[in-house]
Amino acid sequence: MRRYWPALVLVLVLLWCVPVFAQSNASVLNLEVEGNAAINQNDVTVAREGAIRDALQRAISDAASALLSLPVKDKKFLPVKKGIIDQQDRYVINYKITAESKQEDAYFVTVNVAVALADLKNDLAKMGFRQISGEAKQNIIIALEVKGLKKYSDFWYLKDFLKKRAKIVKNINSRSFEWQQAYLELEISGTAQALAAELAKTGRYLLDTELIEKNKIVISLLPRDGE
Repeated sequence: MRRYWPALVLVLVLLWCVPVFAQSNASVLNLEVEGNAAINQNDVTVAREGAIRDALQRAISDAASALLSLPVKDKKFLPVKKGIIDQQDRYVINYKITAESKQEDAYFVTVNVAVALADLKNDLAKMGFRQISGEAKQNIIIALEVKGLKKYSDFWYLKDFLKKRAKIVKNINSRSFEWQQAYLELEISGTAQALAAELAKTGRYLLDTELIEKNKIVISLLPRDGE
């Protein structure tokens, strides 16, 4: 019986670790990234260490980019990168090299990296990015029904108007276009009331206010002079 004890202990340890990992998984972002470094004076060891460091820095940058919805190549991301790039010990929980190779005068690695999102979120918030200090605000989907369209140019004007409200309207999907009617599905940041107010300001539409609270906006095109 005693010879089976090591295996039994290992099973118990694994069973105990599984729920702990599952609970913390929401605060960890796993990324697969590539890193590389030049080989100087045939020193492959130093180049390999540099490639790993490059991969870890890329993982941290990619995680911050995802949190901020800001591309890494955007100029606005540069101060963020400078503030976090050298904090591998703080943000990298662990990593595993899955592939590596030496090609001409450079060393390349592919690494699976586990990034600690909680610490990264807190530090980004301290840098002034307050929008991620808590849970990210989710966009919502609303339905927009348009009535009284006389011609296609009326529909085109509406879509152009929505596109120019990029701070509110994030995505536009045309569901159907029928005789004098159109149905759209919009992904917006904010509330249906805020978008309805923007539509009302144009003076072109009559709004059905009863449906707005249900994330549905129904507008009728007002007749213009000469029509």
